[in-house]
Amino acid sequence: MLAGYTIPDQFRIKQTNRDSCQALRIINASSLKRLPAVIRDLSAAFSESRCREDLLLDKNRLAMYVYDVTCNSFENSASVLYQSGDTIYRLKLNRINKLAADRALAVTLIHEIMHCVLLDIYERAKQKEEKAMTRIMSFGLSKNDTSSFFNNDFFALMNTGNDGQHELIYQLFFPQMVSLLERFANIHKDAFLDHHQVEYLIWSGLQKTSAYKALSNEEKGEIEQTILDTKGINIE
Repeated sequence: MLAGYTIPDQFRIKQTNRDSCQALRIINASSLKRLPAVIRDLSAAFSESRCREDLLLDKNRLAMYVYDVTCNSFENSASVLYQSGDTIYRLKLNRINKLAADRALAVTLIHEIMHCVLLDIYERAKQKEEKAMTRIMSFGLSKNDTSSFFNNDFFALMNTGNDGQHELIYQLFFPQMVSLLERFANIHKDAFLDHHQVEYLIWSGLQKTSAYKALSNEEKGEIEQTILDTKGINIE
């Protein structure tokens, strides 16, 4: 949690209005000029796709407040802040994203949305909500102790922080993320000519996962160059 940071009153979500919210509500307080169009088309893609049914426990659940921060490194494009009991996720967006193509901005948002989905399931399962517990069991992850629900590998990975969450994001959501990015690109009138490019971009932020490490060095090189080019970053 960012110490001393509060969401301006005009961006707060009233509990009584939740039922009227979109499936995915992204509240933009970022200065990035191209971000509103990306948010508009990504929200449309999310609502049209199976993501709404496959990812969200409730049809009107996920809300994010996006704002700018300055980071010295390009490696951390964004991060999510959340405290138990919050009704909205806070997404810090690195100002270096002003160099990024719209596709890269969409990938960053998609990645952070998956973190929010995991956190929503995790927090609600800890409260023993039936929907959340059923969703975790549907993932088919192993249990170290079959007599205890909370020994599911979902909790083991969530409790290790970002690295564990990234393993879950790959294992559980990678195909949906690829589909969502492809649909966004079509709506945004920036369709991919090569499906491999979609998959390459979705690896952004997941390069420490076991699955990524198992790829060939040649494929890793192609993926990383695609990501850097789309983010507008030259490391030479």
